[in-house]
Amino acid sequence: MLLIILGICFGLGIAAAAIAVPIQVINSRSSNSDASVTIVGSPTVLPATSTTATTTSAMGTSAISAMTTGTTSTKTTETTSTTSTTSTTSTTTTETTSTTSTTSTTTTETTSTTSTTSTTSTTTTETTSTTSTTTTETTSTTSTTSTTTTETTSTTSTTSTTSTTTTETTSTTSTTSTTTTETTSTTSTTSTTSTTTTETTSTTSTTSTTTTETTSTTSTTSTTSTITTETTSTTSTTTTATTSTTSTTATTSTTSITSTTTSSTTSSTTTTTTTTTLAPINPLTIIQWLFDGDFNDVYGTYNGNLVNNSNVTWMSPGYAGYGSSVCFLSANYMLVNHYLNFTSISFTISGWIWIPASLSLSGNFIVFFGHCAVPSQDMCLHIVINGGRVFLGFFSDDLTGGTSLTSSQWYHVAYVYDQSSLRQTVYLNGIDDGSRVAGGSYKGTASTLTVGAIPSFGTGVTTNNGFIDKLTFVSRVKTSAELLDEATLVAYYPFDNSYTDLGPNQFINSTTVSTMFDSSGRFNQALLINSTNSSYFQTTSFYYLGQTKYPYSFSLWIYPFVNNGTILQVSSSNGWCVPMIGFDISGRLTIQTMGSNGIYAASLTSEILPLNQWTNVIMTYSTINGIQLFINGTFMVGNNTATSYSASGQITTITIGTCLSPSTCAVNTTIIIPSQFRGKIDELKIFSRELSLSDIGQLAQVTSLYTFGPSNLWQFDNNALDSISNLNGVGVNSPSYVAPGITGSGYALNLNKTNNQYVTVAANQIFANASFTVEMWIYPTSLSDIFYGLFSQHEASATDRLLHLILRYQLLYMGFYSDDLQGATAVSTTNTWYHVAFVYDYRSRTQIVYLNGYQDGLRTQAGPFLGISGAITIGTFFDSANIIQPFNGYIDQVSLTMRAKSASEILDDATLTTWHSFDIIPLQDSGPLGLIVTTNDVTLIAGRVNQALNFNSTSSYYQIQSFVLLGTSNHAYSIALWVKRTSTGGGTLVHLSTQTNGQGWCVTLLGFRSTGEIVATNWASSGQEVVGPVLPINVWTHVASTYSTINGMRFYINGIYNGTTGVMSYIAAQQAVILTLGNPIAGGSCNSSSIVTSVYSGSLDEFRVYSRELSATEVYALANP
Repeated sequence: MLLIILGICFGLGIAAAAIAVPIQVINSRSSNSDASVTIVGSPTVLPATSTTATTTSAMGTSAISAMTTGTTSTKTTETTSTTSTTSTTSTTTTETTSTTSTTSTTTTETTSTTSTTSTTSTTTTETTSTTSTTTTETTSTTSTTSTTTTETTSTTSTTSTTSTTTTETTSTTSTTSTTTTETTSTTSTTSTTSTTTTETTSTTSTTSTTTTETTSTTSTTSTTSTITTETTSTTSTTTTATTSTTSTTATTSTTSITSTTTSSTTSSTTTTTTTTTLAPINPLTIIQWLFDGDFNDVYGTYNGNLVNNSNVTWMSPGYAGYGSSVCFLSANYMLVNHYLNFTSISFTISGWIWIPASLSLSGNFIVFFGHCAVPSQDMCLHIVINGGRVFLGFFSDDLTGGTSLTSSQWYHVAYVYDQSSLRQTVYLNGIDDGSRVAGGSYKGTASTLTVGAIPSFGTGVTTNNGFIDKLTFVSRVKTSAELLDEATLVAYYPFDNSYTDLGPNQFINSTTVSTMFDSSGRFNQALLINSTNSSYFQTTSFYYLGQTKYPYSFSLWIYPFVNNGTILQVSSSNGWCVPMIGFDISGRLTIQTMGSNGIYAASLTSEILPLNQWTNVIMTYSTINGIQLFINGTFMVGNNTATSYSASGQITTITIGTCLSPSTCAVNTTIIIPSQFRGKIDELKIFSRELSLSDIGQLAQVTSLYTFGPSNLWQFDNNALDSISNLNGVGVNSPSYVAPGITGSGYALNLNKTNNQYVTVAANQIFANASFTVEMWIYPTSLSDIFYGLFSQHEASATDRLLHLILRYQLLYMGFYSDDLQGATAVSTTNTWYHVAFVYDYRSRTQIVYLNGYQDGLRTQAGPFLGISGAITIGTFFDSANIIQPFNGYIDQVSLTMRAKSASEILDDATLTTWHSFDIIPLQDSGPLGLIVTTNDVTLIAGRVNQALNFNSTSSYYQIQSFVLLGTSNHAYSIALWVKRTSTGGGTLVHLSTQTNGQGWCVTLLGFRSTGEIVATNWASSGQEVVGPVLPINVWTHVASTYSTINGMRFYINGIYNGTTGVMSYIAAQQAVILTLGNPIAGGSCNSSSIVTSVYSGSLDEFRVYSRELSATEVYALANP
């Protein structure tokens, strides 16, 4: 293995570390000598410019100027606040004097006792002074019918040293006199026109506002002034002027707001100031820095330059196996000099990082991206690695990821902010690593972007940096599927008349010899390899395939002309070489890899792959499952006898169509014949992860993964797509998505009844003369109306032609139109998750509704449903009068199955939260919710039922996330599993926490005492437990713990009741929780009663969690399979 010395960038300079990857460090270069570092001119914030009819000196003495429409200035009795955009002077004002001709005029107010109209006419003169002045005047009228009025107006402040405010208050009081208070606030820094409004407001955008209360208004507007005439009718018979008015003015900021009480009669002429300033712009849809020797944006707009003229370190190649990545020293950083508006957008920031081995991961920032002018709450965006974890910071409103990073390897990191929900989410290698709702929206107004440092933090923050590659910004929320592909879809070759990689990394190093394209591909065109001599396609620069024990998967369609040859080979420059997919000497399709003791392989045993037709082939590898072969989406064979992938430690190359070094490539050990393949190849995809069964089914274009599974599934993970078939939905009236949904991760559909929001599915699904089952999870946030639609198809308002599955008077209601069933139990509690199911059995003509897994109503001689057209709607229905009746709240995991599901299936769908059989298929949740699984250092062995999970090291664990109902206080639950321990003493079996490291709110629910007894615990105000027997070594024992508020916690051993706590409460985290098997990780000090919270040594099988209390009969059945 070739060891190359890598210059490591950290702290104050360069250190060295040896790593087994072919990485070259280009000599550090100064930015002034690097021709690839270009400083590009960019717009800057210009000083505001203003146009005004009159300017007033802001010197130490007051100055008065009259705003006139003629040639003679007018005496002014109104004094207003003197202010600029950065200063504040408070002044009290009430009376204005105006000039409408060549003579001066004072304000006149007229009230008529014999007319129905009272008119007050005023022309406003604007006066500015640097000192405070108080002037008060109020007119009060007593009449039999009158109103009380306070009128407030605000004018525009200029960007010079003086601003002006004009105000007038007129009060009309019924029967008694009143004192009116006048308040003004000055204005925004930018204006182009004056505006007359009904309510007083000072603008915060490009328009200043002059405000007058109005019943009838005639307005004339120019760029410099506004004349407003306002009249209010009265029916007063007696008029008396009485009181005085005290005026107060509020000083100016650029975002001031002036409030006003209406019903006043005023006419004013006012001068408007026009101001111009450069507004921040929203960033473009995508920005990307590749750092291939320079700091340029791929799209040319946001090019950076190096600040402080120091050196940087370039590492070549970067993650993608070509180009380079950059490391900034502690003294410098990249600056992008653009004034961008981040305050009203969502965003995703992602890229690749490499942490040098000599860099401390505790306490130091590795700065990935910064937008920070002022380090104050929600004003300073800093995207960093902090304390060895991904960190999304707004300043004092931050999210830290749950996974600790290690050095000397590439990580993909992603930081997501959803502005509509204020949700922050971080991803590590494509997997959700933490999520929270921010305390406030991001409000930062920095005029620059930075990478490698946050200058506004000052010198007290150490910014030791690692290497950064392919830093990308998009102004939207990327989906979890997008980020998973970005992190793990290493390359994608569709071979549609091109050898281009269309994956997120876009590998450019490819070679072809004697190949061409065939027009009859599996999808569009395909790669044709039809030579008896050397013919192949080759692509290089694969980092992860060169890393020992790192998971990988290959997916491709093959059309073999002969059952012979090597289809896919992996090799490196140091001579390491393995044919991984091909045919053995008997013509059987075979997969193989290199283990620590040589080649290990798996071949089809009972069939030969058909020739001259398309077949989907997928090979996966992980340390848990070894290598596995799937044909057309079906698992065929695997080999996990040796799960260690022994790689070259080098950048690797993939060759399609032949083995280039048959004399040396796994010589004497290869099962695949190292010779030329002949046939067609299409849709080649290379992944740096072990694909799930769901992934495999989609790649193989399988209509349904399971024979009796749902036909359609809308998971609402930030979209309305059907994850099984093609009945994709579209939101109507902009419904939103919230996280987490019922799965504890992902999203749920969020509907607002007031806004008539719902999802429509245009594709037609025939329900006529058929059985079907519709299931979903609902979370009502309001239940005050009569109807709430859940699922419908409306052909016509006629018998058996309007399918509507709804809540009616808080009861489940399954309607065909005049042929309907109503449930018996009220859905009466808001902000609670309910599982609802609607079943129609065509054969027995039966309608059934289920609530939380239990039958809630049944009706026979129903239907059949006859509708054959109409769009499906989710979250609403159109009643017989065609009036929309939307739901109010969240909807998640909507499934449609075109058969009548049984009662036991519905019960499992509603209450079997997770189920793990640990069989040879990729380790995953086989329950209806498909929760996320994370494993570390566990293996599969022979189990109680098929395979089992084995914990054989101090770092072994199996983690499942997340459980919404298990995190809810006093919610019933049951836990069941098979246990075979291999040592005496303590150990953790089941640990519950709110953090992936086992900490936060945390409790150990099941484990062993130091003396060997098995213990079940629960948490109220203190831990309570039931102590069972000492379990025998190397013997399978079934263990179950159940809880309900009625029975408390009960404990069963081998299906037999062992003991109970009696009635008790369960005090949970009140948020989604994470369950870890075999290891408390960092949660060893959590609540555990008498359990010794150490690592479990032994095996587990058939692990289940339910969101209900199992009966003694059900527990016994699980213990006797």
